[in-house]
Formats: sequence, C-alpha cells, structure tokens
Amino acid sequence: MSDYELKNFQKGFEEDQARVGIKVASNWIFAHQTPADRLKEVYSQPNFDPETRHYCFKGKEMVGFLTTRILEEEEGKPKKASLVFPSVLPGHEKATELLYEKAVEILKNKGVEVVETYASALCGNQVDLANKYGFKYVKDVENLLFTLKVSNIDEKEDTSKIRKFDKEKDLEAWIKLVKKYDEADDERIKRIVEELGEDENSIAHLVIEEDGKIVGTTLVWRNPINTSSANLAHTYFTDVKYLKQLTAKAVKIAKKENIDYFLIWLFGKRLSLKKDFEQLNVNYAQPSTSLFEKEI
Repeated sequence: MSDYELKNFQKGFEEDQARVGIKVASNWIFAHQTPADRLKEVYSQPNFDPETRHYCFKGKEMVGFLTTRILEEEEGKPKKASLVFPSVLPGHEKATELLYEKAVEILKNKGVEVVETYASALCGNQVDLANKYGFKYVKDVENLLFTLKVSNIDEKEDTSKIRKFDKEKDLEAWIKLVKKYDEADDERIKRIVEELGEDENSIAHLVIEEDGKIVGTTLVWRNPINTSSANLAHTYFTDVKYLKQLTAKAVKIAKKENIDYFLIWLFGKRLSLKKDFEQLNVNYAQPSTSLFEKEI
C-alpha cells in the first residue's frame, strides 16, 4: 500500500503549492513559480475546475503537485488539454508517476484525446519526462534564451557614460522602445511602468544617452527563486558597442550582488538582435521551450 495520498485542489492548498514549487525550481537554470497570491486569484475564478489540479501528500505534508487545463475545443479536431509535469520534492520521486497517471485518468474521463506540454531543458527534468511518457516533439517556441556567465564577460569596456534610469526624464522614450521590440500592448506597458523602481528584485536599470537620445538600456532583474541568476531584461541598443558597455557595467553590479550568470530572452522583433548578443561570449543558447504532444 502506498504511503502517498492524492487529492484534488482544496482551498488553502495555495501556500503549500508555492512552497513546493519554489523548492523544486530553486535548482533550475530558469527558476520560476507562481506566487501563492496569484494562485488564489486564479483558483477563485468561476470557470476554475479543481479536478485539473492534483496534489500528492505524505502524511500531512504536500510533496508534489501537477496542473492541467482543458483547452478550448476546435471544430473537427480532438479535444485537447495542456499539462505541466509534476513539481516533486527530492526523495519523493514516486509521487511523479502517481500524479501523472491520475491526471491522465481524469483527462480521459473528461473526453480529452490529446495532451500537450511545453518542456524545457532549463527547467529540471521536463524533457526527460516528456520522453519517458511517450510525448512526441512538435516544435520549438519561437524565442531564444541565452545564458551568460558573469565570469565570461569583458569588464574592460568603457562604462563612464552609463547612468541610472531617470523615470521622469527617460520614461516616454523608454516605453517607445519596449513597444517597438517587445510588441507589448497597453495593459502590459501599464504593468511594467507600475513596477519600475518598485520591484525589490530590479537591482539596476541602466541607460546610455547620446545627443538626448537613449542608445542603450538594460534592466538587471534578480531571480527571486534562484538568486544567483538575473535577467538582462528590456535590453535595447543602437550599436553593439553599447551592448558591450551595458553588460560590462552589469558585471560590476552582479559581482557585488553575488550573481553568477545572466539570462537573456530574445523573442519577436528582438530576435533580430541575435547576432549582436552572440558577440558576448554566451555559454548556451536554445529555444526556451518546446511543444510536445501525446494521444491518450
């Protein structure tokens, strides 16, 4: 008889789900976990189905969870669902199989014929689990992720023209850059602006200005789960020399903050910057995630 017990979502599970997710993700290259407050918002929506959330307990302790979502049906196509592979605490690997099998069983009962998952080598054993459970590769997501070790960056670049972002002076021009390269809608722009200077994980916002125009900028954002890593977010430049100067400055900040490596995301129009970022002696570059599918 198994020592583990499976349960569907119940109000009050959110804090433990976040705790488990943070613990598991802390060793990932790209560490992420939805905060408990956000989980409470999602799980309080009228269309939320508690049978799409699965939790594994040993005694009174939550040791793992798995999430699924029924996708909107398309006429003439099989019913589909998305699945995120389990987050399971070390020493409780058996819970992975139990959670996966239960999730598939419930999805079958709901008439689902095809399950899709997005798996990344940057996030633990997701790709290994996709292969183990017979998922077939479909395609890569159209974005790239570079990893860049702080120790590999040239600090000798001139950083004398770099200054701190001035919200009052720079905001309007900076927003135009975000809209151009990130293709952000008004709602996302609003959220970004509200968070500028308020997020404790934003440890530096750098700007290079020439002739009254921003020619280079980046935001150094520390990952709150894996604090040895940071994103170089919203990085824009008119010449690769400015990119090199910005990263040199970011290195000096990173060393003081005990940051070992940077993550750099390229997507949409920012993919055009790929050749410039490749001049930074990056350690690793690949699509950030890939789509896999399986018939059940």
